[in-house]
Amino acid sequence: MMMTLQASITAAQGLPSRQQLWQQDLQRQLQATELTELTSDNGSFMALQREALTSFTKGTAILVPDWSEHAASPNQLDALRQQLNDYGWHTLAIMPPNAAIFEQDPAASDYPQQLAERLLAATQQAEQQPGNIIVIAKGSSAAVLNQLYAEEQLVAPAAFVMLGAYLADHNLNRDLASHIARQRIATLDISHQRDNRFATANLKLRQQLVQRHLKAQYRQRQLTGTFYDADVHAWVLKEITGWLHSIGL
Repeated sequence: MMMTLQASITAAQGLPSRQQLWQQDLQRQLQATELTELTSDNGSFMALQREALTSFTKGTAILVPDWSEHAASPNQLDALRQQLNDYGWHTLAIMPPNAAIFEQDPAASDYPQQLAERLLAATQQAEQQPGNIIVIAKGSSAAVLNQLYAEEQLVAPAAFVMLGAYLADHNLNRDLASHIARQRIATLDISHQRDNRFATANLKLRQQLVQRHLKAQYRQRQLTGTFYDADVHAWVLKEITGWLHSIGL
């Protein structure tokens, strides 16, 4: 309620929103060639694009931050956004939708619909490039995308990577395990021992439901070590590229 009230006060006073501040910061920090604008049914939004740096292009990796992070978040996403270029992937990182209501009541928010529309726009952009399309999503955004894929509200990518997937509601977080098992996409489920309690609460249940539903391609990895430092970034990159190679991407 407090965040919603603050958002209303901000709008009434004509102050920039969190998303606008993020956008202004990224415009100052990044080269203009990395900035692009995509359009969904709810309007335009910023995305960050980088080209593959290899002679052979594998495709495009769409990166989706958690609701509380921006498209160049230092918590894993920005490192992947840049380093995957060395492995033959174009990268397209999108800004998440406004989450003022979602963070208070995930079940009552239109965040899933807005996220679906943004991912659709990003997918259409990625389809202009040759190769496969994979999605790497973090936190609650990863959890929401699982449900959208399970309910076939979005076209399935060639592979789906989750980083610390969770929903901050006990019942919805348990439902996440079912959504992971029911969507048929090759899925890499990465978590860190210092992720929040929701992200690590149902890892065993996810494995059990995947086996029950005979999901063919699912790998779960839990990392250890210092939280989100350079070594962990390198570890995450190695896990992703190694897994993609193992499934032929």
